[in-house]
Amino acid sequence: MSLSARTKALPNKTNLTLKEKKLVKPKFKKRTAIAVGFVGSVLWGTTCILENQNAIAQVAGGMFIVNELSKKCLDVAGNTGSGVVNGTQLVLNECEISGFNSSGGITDQKWEFIRGGFIKNKLSNKCIDVVGKPGTTNFLLLQLNECETSGFSSPGVATDQRWEYIGAGFIRNGLSNRCIDVGGDAATANNKILQLYDCELSGFSPGSGKPSDQRWGWQPSP
Repeated sequence: MSLSARTKALPNKTNLTLKEKKLVKPKFKKRTAIAVGFVGSVLWGTTCILENQNAIAQVAGGMFIVNELSKKCLDVAGNTGSGVVNGTQLVLNECEISGFNSSGGITDQKWEFIRGGFIKNKLSNKCIDVVGKPGTTNFLLLQLNECETSGFSSPGVATDQRWEYIGAGFIRNGLSNRCIDVGGDAATANNKILQLYDCELSGFSPGSGKPSDQRWGWQPSP
């Protein structure tokens, strides 16, 4: 079933009575639990702001964010460890499920989803950020930066660090409505840059028709 078809099948929550809301809520929680357990099978029919994904956020040790196309993980460039500086780029790389990187240091691939829709790196305690203040256009790189949990990047300027998880595995920026994308067309190689780009909700890359590289799943830390 397509994403649009599944979305239409859901009730319009803005028009629900109090009684109907109580009926919908348990289904949402059940789907959240399923998402934690099955990487590669994360299919939700509604938009889920990350602050509400308590079953994911509270997994001890954090989560690996796994690309559905390449089976590689969202990674911090270089073996920088906890001393990573602001502005360090985010890339695609082999998953360090062992908990250690190729140099024997502690992995920086573990993430947690904190209140407000922020995705925080467990090792550095910095958040996924878009280059720019704020960054909202296609091809802007993703990086680590101090978490803007106040909701602003500077006085009067809304943060671009809030994310939401939408149906079929897309992670969408709350400010720009663009998605976390791997640089290149259906890219799967190590050290590919991660960037902001129009969401490929059809499941395919526009123009080439290749499967989208924007779909992600979660894997709990061992």
